[in-house]
Amino acid sequence: MMLNSDLYGGLIMLAFAGMFWLQMGDFTKFGLMFPKVIIALLAFLGVVMIVKAKVKPQYVKPFLKDINKYMAATMIWSFLWVLSASYVGFFVASVVSMWAIQWFLSSERNLKISAISLAVAIGSVFVIYYVFTKYLYIFFPEGFLF
Repeated sequence: MMLNSDLYGGLIMLAFAGMFWLQMGDFTKFGLMFPKVIIALLAFLGVVMIVKAKVKPQYVKPFLKDINKYMAATMIWSFLWVLSASYVGFFVASVVSMWAIQWFLSSERNLKISAISLAVAIGSVFVIYYVFTKYLYIFFPEGFLF
């Protein structure tokens, strides 16, 4: 059995666009502009892929059996990150998700590697958070932790 890869890709893009749209909360007028543009672009490209799937389909063998555990774990953590950001806050959800993905993908799992991964996650998220909130005036979801 062959799968229409563009159809499934387009449906997944639309699902993610919808999920991100539902997660939008209270932002400033200009802070909301960037996410709306990206979400609209994601939805538009999803529709384009679905139309392409109907006009000129491209078939591939089923690939779910070939997805390795690292890809599946990264997808699950990314999904949990999107859902948890509005509850625990962007900063905490991002640090935990980034650290978990780095830890899981690491070939060595010990205290030193975990500490380095945590430091990289905190530093990366802090830089992103600081630049977006202080200079671009784009505010991220705040939760009960931060």
